[in-house]
Order: sequence, then C-alpha cells, then structure tokens
Amino acid sequence: MAMKQLYQNDPRWKDALLGHGKSETIGAFGCLLTSMAMVVNHFGGDETVASFNEKMRSGNGFANQWVKPAMISAVHPGVKYEKRVECSNQPAPMDEIDAALEAGSLVVVMVDRSPRPGVQGHWVVLHEKQGDDYLIWDPWQSEGAPDTLKGRYSHGTPAEIIEDVIWYSGPEVKVKDQAKRKPAPKPKPARPAAPSRPTRPTRKPTAAADESFVVQPLVDGLKMRRQPEILSGNIVKELKRSARLTPLEPVSSAQAKLGEHGQWMHVRDEKGDEGHVAAWYVTPLHDPALGVRKEGAGDEDTPTKLMVATTTEDVAFRKQPQISDATLIERVPPRTVFEIVGSGNPAQRIGVHGEWLKVKASDGTVGYVAAWYVERA
Repeated sequence: MAMKQLYQNDPRWKDALLGHGKSETIGAFGCLLTSMAMVVNHFGGDETVASFNEKMRSGNGFANQWVKPAMISAVHPGVKYEKRVECSNQPAPMDEIDAALEAGSLVVVMVDRSPRPGVQGHWVVLHEKQGDDYLIWDPWQSEGAPDTLKGRYSHGTPAEIIEDVIWYSGPEVKVKDQAKRKPAPKPKPARPAAPSRPTRPTRKPTAAADESFVVQPLVDGLKMRRQPEILSGNIVKELKRSARLTPLEPVSSAQAKLGEHGQWMHVRDEKGDEGHVAAWYVTPLHDPALGVRKEGAGDEDTPTKLMVATTTEDVAFRKQPQISDATLIERVPPRTVFEIVGSGNPAQRIGVHGEWLKVKASDGTVGYVAAWYVERA
C-alpha cells in the first residue's frame, strides 16, 4: 500500500513543541499525532507532521500537549473518527480490527512496546493484515526495524500488547457498531507492578453531581488530593487512567478549568471517594484527548524526573561523552541510579548502543553514562 512514511523523530520537526505543550516535543511524544497524519494522507491528505501539528493546534485538536483524536474531522473532513476502545484489562478486539482493515479502514493502536513491568505506550498504524501479523506504519524511525507488528513488538501476541484502539475511516468506509462485538474474552494477565499504597476507606458522597459530564485522567497515577494544593500528606489516592470522575461543581465551571495549569477540579470517582485533581491532567470522557502513558505514577503537579539505573558492573561515569582515562569520574556498581538532565529526546536513547546520556548523580555531580549500560529505574 503506497503511502509516504512519516516519522516523529524526523530532524525537520522532532524538536517542535507538540500542540500547546510547554516542553513536550513531537520527537518525544508525537507518536499519536504522527500516526494521525499518516491516516490523513492515506485518505487523500498531503500533510507533514509539522503542518498537521499546526492545523490540529488551530482546530481545537489539543488539550495542552494531549492530542484529541476525534478532532481529525475538523482538520480533514474526509476522515472520520469512528470509535475508540481501551483494552488494557482485556485482550484487544482483533476480530473487529481485522474486519475494519478488510473494509478499507485504518486502525491506530497503542502498543506496549516493551516487556518491562508497566505500560510503555507507543502508537502505530495498522494498515493491512498479513497472515497472523499486521503491516504497520511506525512513527519511530529505526533503521532496519521490521515493518510488521509482531516483527517489531514480539514480546506478546497482538491481542496482548495492544492497549488502546482507534478506528478511522475515509469516504464510503464504515465501521461496524461496537455493540455488535462478541462477548468480551477473558481478562489479560495482570502486569507486574509495584505494591500500591493503602487507600483510605470510601466515604459517603457529600455533594450533588451532574452525571452528564464525566472526565478521566490523561495519565496513570493522577493524584486525588484532599485539598486543592500540593502538600505532604494531602493525597487521598492515586487514580488509574481508566478512572471515571464526576465533577462536584457546576459543569460550566469544570469545563472552563480543563487544560488550565494551576486549576483544580473537585471530583468523585466510581467508588465514591471525593477529592481534588489537577484540571490540566483530565479530559472529558465524551471528547478524549490522548497522550502517552507514563511508566508508573509520577507526580502530576511537577514534571516527572526521568531516572535510569546501571545494568552491569563497573559502568563508567564520565565528565564527557567519550571513552578516555581523562574523562573518567568513577566506576559505579549495578543498579546505581542517575537522573537524566540532558535535552533532546533522552528517553529514546536509553539502551541504544553508541548513544550517551547526560545525567546527575545522587550527590549532584553531572556527567555522562553510556546509554547502552542503563535502563529506566
């Protein structure tokens, strides 16, 4: 299927800001945006990732840096957002995906790109089934990497590694209604996770809520707080991205706060727990804005630090990114933790041979480590 491949890490736009983000770049977080641009081009568009980013930005296609996949039609009316299915707790609906591809639709999926615990989310486009595998357009350019789903992400079956699905169609292409799905199969096996903190008992609701407006977190680990401020001991619980939150304030007030940094929303979750969440990290359930899932909870109130740990004995911590006796600060043992302080796309260099990471040690010393001798901590 002829279509010019687009890449989020293309030097022409990889350092451009994604949507209305303050520091998030297309190269680091633009996999969904790039996938959507390829969908548009497949159905007759002529976009680069940079031009599509600008059109989505001016067409209400972002909540801060988070892409609103349903707004694709506002930018390109010939492309239709059909539906979205989250499948992090059950196998992906492969029969529906196959039927859509057979009918001429494109399916954008978020895959768990690594076998490590947690979800390392990355969006790709499925454009054709090939035996028991799928041909993909992957937004991340990696020289020599396979162009199939199983070829590139082989640590599980497609039904196991696909965590989220978005269907897009063009003219004359229709996707069958979600209600006609087969009964849901057995849940996916639970992923390894760090022990969770005990949550406080559910309390009785204390305020009325308008059930017509519901929001959900943009990231796993969003913190529900007793008071609308960042204080030690102020956390009620941490929320999953799949949580459904009903604002305990007028809908107009809650809607005005969406995406606004520094604004807090008073909400109640499905279990009846109440508290305040950062309004810049929630999105309306009926008009979702999607981002990349984080590995672990993090802290939504401040940028999450990117930490790495050494994977072998005697890893060199150096003054400069070059192998020389003159650059050596010290050699460190396995599982030594560093904070990445370099700019660009450091997360994409972790584990890559020939790359270096600028890091800070626990005592504040700044230096470099070989990226191929560390992994995310």
